[in-house]
Amino acid sequence: MWRDPSRTNQNYQIKYVVSDGWGDPIQVNRRSNSKMSFSSYEKEQLKESIGILTVAFTLALSDGLRVVMDNPNILVTTLPLAFAAVMTGFLLHELAHKWMAQQYGCWAEYRGNKNGLYFALMMSVFGFLLAAPGAVMVSGNITNRQNGIIAAVGPLTNIAIAIIAFPFYIFTANIDVWIVGELARFLIIINLILAGFNMIPVQPLDGSKIIVWNKAAYFGIVGGIITLAIAYWNMPTFSF
Repeated sequence: MWRDPSRTNQNYQIKYVVSDGWGDPIQVNRRSNSKMSFSSYEKEQLKESIGILTVAFTLALSDGLRVVMDNPNILVTTLPLAFAAVMTGFLLHELAHKWMAQQYGCWAEYRGNKNGLYFALMMSVFGFLLAAPGAVMVSGNITNRQNGIIAAVGPLTNIAIAIIAFPFYIFTANIDVWIVGELARFLIIINLILAGFNMIPVQPLDGSKIIVWNKAAYFGIVGGIITLAIAYWNMPTFSF
């Protein structure tokens, strides 16, 4: 990100340059009047990332490949949780960035990080997960404020998902159909964790862009995450 000293309105040229493992180099262009448009290549990147991440999450939640091989039935529990985590914590987060960037007239497409995806898969075999699956690449002239807002909608989406899951967890945690309450509980936890992680003010995480734009917005989002985490740990659940 750089600032053109000749501009007085603090416009920024945003170019997230891709490197090895992040797919083909991005096109620096903009589709006119596009709202959440997807190229064929981007769709393939999303499918690949969703597939690999789902497998990685499943193995990590199962405590590794050895446990799955000894007891394949564990996948009945872990696979739905893993898929839900990927589709909310990862996919909706990235699509929120893309949508907002396109509202500002930017070129924005997701690119997977193959090295990060394969590393996540390798770690999950041993029951751990550390993932850098990819990111939405953005190119266009935007202000410092717009860049901060594009970054903020990602963790805000995770927060919104956690809030939506709260009542489902409260009212279904103790019913016989365990998957409903467990899924809601897991969505709260994973989305708050991912929102909190992305708010770390270190490049290239979202928090680094938000804090540069507006410190009040940054600490407001962090405060919201902490408040929801405290509420989760202290919330009652109902039995029927």
